[in-house]
Amino acid sequence: MAKINLDILRGSGKPDEKIYSDLKLDLAIGIIKRDELLSGKQRVDVESDDNLGAIRNSIISIITTSPGEKILNPTFGLNFGDLLFLPVSKIRATNIGETIVNGIQKFEPRIRIINLDVEADIENQEYNINIIYSVPRFANQKLNLSGSIKKSDFTFFN
Repeated sequence: MAKINLDILRGSGKPDEKIYSDLKLDLAIGIIKRDELLSGKQRVDVESDDNLGAIRNSIISIITTSPGEKILNPTFGLNFGDLLFLPVSKIRATNIGETIVNGIQKFEPRIRIINLDVEADIENQEYNINIIYSVPRFANQKLNLSGSIKKSDFTFFN
């Protein structure tokens, strides 16, 4: 029987340490951790994002997942319908913005959206999004997530 060790996702519960943890979206592999029980041997593990990075990953997952893609939670994600396959327009940008706000409010209660801009770039046939949000658990620190949405691609820059 195969075993999967996800101890990397658990915190020790100390107040100044990580509260939230998630796998790094790039799935970077190569952290070498020493295992004192197996002296001389090292194990390689995947990297994780903690606290604000984990929340950022959650927002990206909400936007880039369509309902039905997550088997154990079939309602998770956003349904842009045909909006991404129709010609880019300002009206559709508004509809995409409303879909993003509703989805984030539904699936990510840890954040508060301060501002969301979705701009229609008609020349490049894409929508540029900029989300400014805060996390009450971390002193309402303002954070920014920017990216673009095209017919076949979601790209986030920061």
